[in-house]
Amino acid sequence: MPLCVQQTDLSRIVVRLAAGCLLAAGLASVAFPQGITVPEGTFKELKEEGLGDALLIHDRQLFIDDYVIDELVGARQVLQQPVKHPANPLIRRDRPGEQEPNSSFAYGAVLHDPRDGLFKMWYQIWQGENPTIGVLGYAVSTDGVQWEKPAIDAQTGSNLVQFDPPQPWVAGAGVLIDERESDSGRRFKMVYLAEPTLKSASLQTCIAYSADGMHWRAEPANPVIPYSDTQVTPYWDSRLSRFVAYLRFGPPNVRIISRIESQDFLHWSNKVTVVNKSPLDGPFSTELYTMSAMPYAGAYVGVLNTYHGETIQPIPADQPWMDRVDNQLVFSRNGVTWQRVLHDGAATAAEMQSNKDWKDEAQRATFLPYGEFQKDWDWGQIYPFHPPLVVGDEIRIYYTGMPNHHWWNYHKDEPGSGIGLATLRLDGFVAIEAADAGTLTTKPLVFFGDTLVVNADASQGSISVEAQSVDGQPIPGFTAADCDPLTSDSVRHVVSWKGNADCAPLQGSPIRLVFHVKQSKLFAFEPQVRRNHYLQSYE
Repeated sequence: MPLCVQQTDLSRIVVRLAAGCLLAAGLASVAFPQGITVPEGTFKELKEEGLGDALLIHDRQLFIDDYVIDELVGARQVLQQPVKHPANPLIRRDRPGEQEPNSSFAYGAVLHDPRDGLFKMWYQIWQGENPTIGVLGYAVSTDGVQWEKPAIDAQTGSNLVQFDPPQPWVAGAGVLIDERESDSGRRFKMVYLAEPTLKSASLQTCIAYSADGMHWRAEPANPVIPYSDTQVTPYWDSRLSRFVAYLRFGPPNVRIISRIESQDFLHWSNKVTVVNKSPLDGPFSTELYTMSAMPYAGAYVGVLNTYHGETIQPIPADQPWMDRVDNQLVFSRNGVTWQRVLHDGAATAAEMQSNKDWKDEAQRATFLPYGEFQKDWDWGQIYPFHPPLVVGDEIRIYYTGMPNHHWWNYHKDEPGSGIGLATLRLDGFVAIEAADAGTLTTKPLVFFGDTLVVNADASQGSISVEAQSVDGQPIPGFTAADCDPLTSDSVRHVVSWKGNADCAPLQGSPIRLVFHVKQSKLFAFEPQVRRNHYLQSYE
């Protein structure tokens, strides 16, 4: 296959590879123009049979499941928990319609709008009782911490979003910004629940569109999605070129998680149940209430709302967990088959059917916990907003917290609620930890890149990386002894060996990576392309 040679001027020749020639045979015999130096290892031949069972990786590799992990020795996977913001609750019930004795917050969504740089929040408000009226509040922020409730209705100063035609009852809104949309009036898209007659028998799942996020036009064809009575959580899946949403199974009111998808946000597929009850849910009579999810690092991460021990009867003093709501983490490689994440990472289907102490597993699987019982503002219920939001080097989970049981009116609790924030470091769902010293050895893998970037907290210890052949032989120049240890906390460590960070010689061939972890936390690694590999000659 010929090389493409571009003459840019009389003193410079830039040689570019023709498409596909990197994998073509016979490149070693190509004659290059005089004066051009070809770095060793620039051209490689990769044949299909040489790939074997190696994983071809492109994205960041997390350690939530065992996809890239072959062996752990002296190290383990550990579920992490978000850190609650010290200023919580960030939003309180301070507007008319929010302050009434039986009013409370519930589901919500927070997005960052790149056009104006604002964080935008839509949050459920339940007003009154018998019947409870659902309305949707709106708030904005420049930093996602200090929030304002703008006056959408100029006459009343209300921050409630407006619908055309008016909707007498709105709940469970899931919102997304569609940057692909050519119609500016449909840039904001919403899935919501409606009760046109204010009676549960009329419950519908509907969609609406907006240009500004405050004024919404209901789809004339509503209802367009099968029944659900909790939040529906939509997102655009660029890998599938489709909208995807998760929602409750029902009817009847069955608390398991189903999935639907659509190419146009109007016509949706039938429901497919993707998260059902398991042995993990038995010890605390757990129901699967809602699920928010997002594509993340070539996979999918979800937060599953878990409702424990539903009851309207008096709660025994030794069972304070009853009638309370927290959440757990779930993980998927395809958005359809989901794994429950235990304290030591995502469990396989076989593991979920094994003989474990499921009470202990359930206690240790909590992701975002509720607060201290009958003391903190969020001691009773936690409802994570959709979606989890990546902001810079952190993952933000906004949530409604409640200082009462689910059936607060039967338990004589004082109703209340606020909206808070909890954060994780980037990729910080599950870490590889070693209290003393341990190793993680990957499965055979193939990557294309010249720089190995690692997300880790090695501030109390060190992490070194070794590259090995598939049969476990250290590759000269890339041994653990050659590696410059990582000894600080960064989401973007660049790994180097004797001062050289160029790992292009490793690309395109099946290898293993061995991470030597000492008193550190390892969160992810990623091969990146950070160098210009065009060949140049100056005469």
